Amino acid sequence: MRRNALGKFFSRGQVSRLEPTILDLAQRLCDKILIAGEGKPFDLTTAYSLFTTDVISGYCLGENLGLVAQKGWQPNFREPLYAQLRLIYWFRFVPFLKHAGVAMAMITRRISADMETLFNALIVDMPNHVKKAQADKDNGLDNSTTVFGALLESDLPRPEKALQRMTEEGFSLFAAGTETVSWALTVITYHLLMQPALNSKLAAEVRQAINDEDDSAEAGRLPSWATLEKRPYLRAVLHEGLRLSYGLASRTSRIATGEDLLYRGEWTPKGSTVSKKVEHVIPRGYAVGMSSVITHHDESVFPDSHAFVPERWLDENGQHRKQLDRALLAFSKGSRSCVGINLAYCELYLLLALLTMRVFPRMQLYETTEKDVVYDHDFFNPFPVWGSKGVRAIIVKA
Repeated sequence: MRRNALGKFFSRGQVSRLEPTILDLAQRLCDKILIAGEGKPFDLTTAYSLFTTDVISGYCLGENLGLVAQKGWQPNFREPLYAQLRLIYWFRFVPFLKHAGVAMAMITRRISADMETLFNALIVDMPNHVKKAQADKDNGLDNSTTVFGALLESDLPRPEKALQRMTEEGFSLFAAGTETVSWALTVITYHLLMQPALNSKLAAEVRQAINDEDDSAEAGRLPSWATLEKRPYLRAVLHEGLRLSYGLASRTSRIATGEDLLYRGEWTPKGSTVSKKVEHVIPRGYAVGMSSVITHHDESVFPDSHAFVPERWLDENGQHRKQLDRALLAFSKGSRSCVGINLAYCELYLLLALLTMRVFPRMQLYETTEKDVVYDHDFFNPFPVWGSKGVRAIIVKA
């Protein structure tokens, strides 16, 4: 029910209307990286998260947080979000600690600009935006261009439109809209910089897409999202990046409420090379959970699954292998798939194309190894090994 109300707002048509704003933020992020990153190492995920946070905050609230426009990389939404994610399993198994998490944010906001940003956005600004949306609706104003306005205009039951419920929805959208895209772009950037041949191949395709623009008024400008997603190698690079960034690392559960499930498959015992056929009945009402990590490293579908190989997504004619899409779970599947998938893809295509042409020619990795990008542990989102300083880069002079 709630998903239907949000789904209309995140439809492809609605996101397409936002494309000029997304492109403008992407251009300004590239400007920022080239200036602020010259000779000074910076964290890639933090930089990309400024862009993703501004996009989702502008879409939800009607105005963005202005993180791309600020002078440096701080404050940002990502670091306090990570601090909250590290507590997620405490919150799951000891639910009352969620209130302690809010209390901690209230305390630490006094000593951390990042936590101040998180606190203001989620505890102060978001409820105020909900109240404003409600006031606009009561006054007969059209506020359906923001998420809160669209929800209030929907036919959801009154409890679903309560202030606390709407604020929680906003937090979920902020968290999902900030991290998934920024981490996927980080993984892609790392592998492209580590494999210059792939980077050159991608740059050539994007350059060709720019040159193929027919309208002379648009010559030399980045093509639209709809045009970029038709470029097979760009699409392959994005899909491979999504495969190795996973979306969520945690198991997502489903419950069959009306029927027993019959599982049939094969299993190879540890230490054996011979597989056995197995069959199990899972009674109705039991939760079944799995992680995208498991599927994305299924060697029968993705051979050499830990390697970054965009070509696996292309057939012998260089076109997209659609059959592999079934095994890509970065945005989940079915009725519980990510409601913001269209917004995410629009951000990914536009920003990656711009980075390829404007930033990557001058970008180098800085004191970064594979351990900084490989999934090591799960705090809902995938995290690298403890002690990692992140995927860092530096901009060299032209």
